[in-house]
Amino acid sequence: MSLASVLIGVKITVYSRQGDTERQDVGLLEAVDSEWIRIKKNDGETLFFCLTNVRMLKPFEHVPS
Repeated sequence: MSLASVLIGVKITVYSRQGDTERQDVGLLEAVDSEWIRIKKNDGETLFFCLTNVRMLKPFEHVPS
């Protein structure tokens, strides 16, 4: 079980990087495994992120510990 799995179903911002490029993507966290996360954006687009490129996951709401 991944630490980020507590965020499944929560709207988040994903801060990621690839080389010198920094990105921010917002969506609903749908799935997490040991190497990947999947979010669905408001426009219906699905994005996959390799966790080695993710700098931070920031939820829009309080997540109980």
